[in-house]
Amino acid sequence: MPTFSSAPIARSTLIDRLDAFLTGDQLRVLVVCAPAGSGKTVLLADWASRLRARTARRPALGWVSVSEHPEPGAALWQTLRDQLGLPKPPQRPSVQAPGFDAAQLVETLTARGTPTVIVIDDAHLVTGPLALAGLEHFLLHAPPTVTTVVSGRFAPPLRWHLLGLTERSTRWGATDLAMSGAEIAALCREHHCELDESELATVLDLTHGWAALVRIAAMYLAANPDRSAALAVLARPPRAVSDFLVGELIGALPLNVRLFLTYTSVPDSFTERLADDLIGGGSALTLYELDRMNFPLTSIARGDDIWFTFHPMLRAYFLAEVNRLGARARSELHLRTANALRAAGLPRHALTHLLAVADPRHLREFLAECGTTMVLDGDGAALFGELHRARPSLLDDPFVWLLRVLDALFHGSAADALAYLDVAGSRRDRPSFVPAHWIDALTLAATVDAAVATGSVSGDLAMDAAPTGNPDIDCYLAIQSATAMVVGGQLDRGEEVLLRGLALASHTGHPRLALRALTRLTFIACGREATASMRDRAAKALVVAAEHDLNDTPDAAQAMTAAGVAAYLRGEQPDRAHVAAALTRHAVQDGSASPLAGWHGYVIGQLLAVDQAADKRAAIDDLRRSTQLLLDKNSVPGVTATVIPHVVWALLSVHEPLAAQLLAERAQQLLGDLPDVVVARAAVAETAEHSQAALALLEPLLECAGAVRPSTRITGWLLYSSAHHSLGNGAKAHSGLENALRDAAVDHLVRPFLDVPNAIELLDVYAGRFGRLDAFGDIVRQNRNAARNSTHPALTEAEMTVLKHLPSGRTAQQIAADLGVSINTVKTHLRSIYAKFGANSRVAALDYARRSGVL
Repeated sequence: MPTFSSAPIARSTLIDRLDAFLTGDQLRVLVVCAPAGSGKTVLLADWASRLRARTARRPALGWVSVSEHPEPGAALWQTLRDQLGLPKPPQRPSVQAPGFDAAQLVETLTARGTPTVIVIDDAHLVTGPLALAGLEHFLLHAPPTVTTVVSGRFAPPLRWHLLGLTERSTRWGATDLAMSGAEIAALCREHHCELDESELATVLDLTHGWAALVRIAAMYLAANPDRSAALAVLARPPRAVSDFLVGELIGALPLNVRLFLTYTSVPDSFTERLADDLIGGGSALTLYELDRMNFPLTSIARGDDIWFTFHPMLRAYFLAEVNRLGARARSELHLRTANALRAAGLPRHALTHLLAVADPRHLREFLAECGTTMVLDGDGAALFGELHRARPSLLDDPFVWLLRVLDALFHGSAADALAYLDVAGSRRDRPSFVPAHWIDALTLAATVDAAVATGSVSGDLAMDAAPTGNPDIDCYLAIQSATAMVVGGQLDRGEEVLLRGLALASHTGHPRLALRALTRLTFIACGREATASMRDRAAKALVVAAEHDLNDTPDAAQAMTAAGVAAYLRGEQPDRAHVAAALTRHAVQDGSASPLAGWHGYVIGQLLAVDQAADKRAAIDDLRRSTQLLLDKNSVPGVTATVIPHVVWALLSVHEPLAAQLLAERAQQLLGDLPDVVVARAAVAETAEHSQAALALLEPLLECAGAVRPSTRITGWLLYSSAHHSLGNGAKAHSGLENALRDAAVDHLVRPFLDVPNAIELLDVYAGRFGRLDAFGDIVRQNRNAARNSTHPALTEAEMTVLKHLPSGRTAQQIAADLGVSINTVKTHLRSIYAKFGANSRVAALDYARRSGVL
């Protein structure tokens, strides 16, 4: 067993794992394969020494280094016999079968039955057929009392699948042997080199815990007092590292393999296909050879491809070899790498290599084709950072300025977007490396997007740009064109264009644009108040957001807000997560906090939160102040007006008629007599029992009700019904209520009935008189949020049971039989029900029960 000049660094974790392996019941063979200098021999020698030092449960120990036996055959097994104190075997036959000596050792160990540990070091040097046959036989047939550790730079060519099938073996690789940060720090201290946290992280990143490289780094850092400069040199790497790598790993490689490693070191990582592009083909065989010799390449699966990565110091060595090839060859390799990465859908990685290509035409072509893609994929900062570092002149191109606008918008920085848009406008007359109509299209689309972000979008924005032929730009253009159409009231046309934009987003693989298209489609459903469609489209948008980590974007927040509104309009409790998303704020450049869903979405969030608030009055007061702020912004009057009736009802619900009146009047001053504002004013009038004034506002509006939003129209009909009921006009009250039910049933719009005072009581009064609409009327009346000012006496549980049987038309005797009670009990309950309802017949009792909301 080898000895060392200094005590090895204590590797407690690995020692504990070895001890656990030894005491385990299943596995009996451990294969340790890692490059030279990984610390295999030192670790196993330290462990073996600890085993020998035990006073209890000490196993017999045998250690053999194959490097000491140039022809490892019988000598290897005889050495183990000697170390284990085993008797000499019988006379060897003149004709010996492969593995005879190993078989004899197996028989002896089996007969002995003593716990035994055998370490075979440098096992990669076992190459002779007889020696390989003997080693395989021993590993397959050694008794359960024997634990064998086979250590080498790579595994000897045995039929390892046989061991795997019998579940006898396991493997450790370079990753298992990598030194931890604490172990690296201890080794550096051994060389009188104390590292701070940042320096230690750098050494760990450079060496990946490769023990020999860590020791070289520690010695180099100890000899160079300028720590920062020394760490920078280590990344190149220095001669000591190169000498070690060449002497122990690279020097013995065939020329074609070294050339393969040189070319494939250009990208950060590579696939077999990328390697073929770099070397001209045949990479599969080379990768097989590298895997067979356990060369330190890390592999990871990404999608359908396997990506290979060099150890940082190995890559630094081969990159130095690339530099020796000359500028022309180096430029060609970077171009091949960039093209392969673009084809693999990795434009961000391709950009770095294009910046190293001498001919600038390739970079301009890349920016034209992939610049928009990178920004839409969230890589705008990397794009502009790389250009600033290597090609700052390109940053002043009009197209790049527009990409900056797009990047700022997708990161929620409206102020930056407007500033960049101004600069882009001032550069429009300058030549660009993209066609002029691309600039026009992107400018128009970004203008609409910026207007939406700042809340200043209007329906008169001209969107007459023709498609560019660039799928990314055309997708973005379609979505923003549709946005302008929707704001202008062209919902059907906007929906058509948005669906085209969604198809383009799916085709080009842009989840951000797909999310935006789905969110805008949700807006269209909101404009129609089609609650089922609102829910469906919002749910699809949120699936895209969740799958692509976009939940913290404005579009996702707006989709959640829309889902909350759908629940609210249906008279249901909005999801708390959706309400929270609507109320989320994010920091902007000036240090303030802006609503993620926009100010309109924020006010809606406050409205949705009222029913969930512990202090309802305080929540409504906050809602009032935010609504006034929204009115002052007056960005899109038609959109702003939609919240006014809901806020007025909220104020009236906490008996704040003056605040409700002032808000309605303020809305009229700023927005004009829009339908929502008229209905809000009528609500204030009817609540104040000014029914004639309410009707004067409502009747002109309801004459052209088809042009009014559904919930506003429904609220108008309910106020109309309430006013006429107060004035004693039963027929008009009934017709107004019937119109409200007809409009509400289509999209299950329950909320207006919950807001308008007396609406539920009116439904009770006229219950059973709406034909097919009675079913929806019953749904509204049974809503858990329905409020009534009922004064009827409470019925007992037994009385309610009997009452629910009356609509069936069954006799008292039949009801008694159904309930399993006597007919006298049923008659007693009926008399009590009639007395409490002031009725003298079954028909009268049922009529009162329906009108009062009991049934």
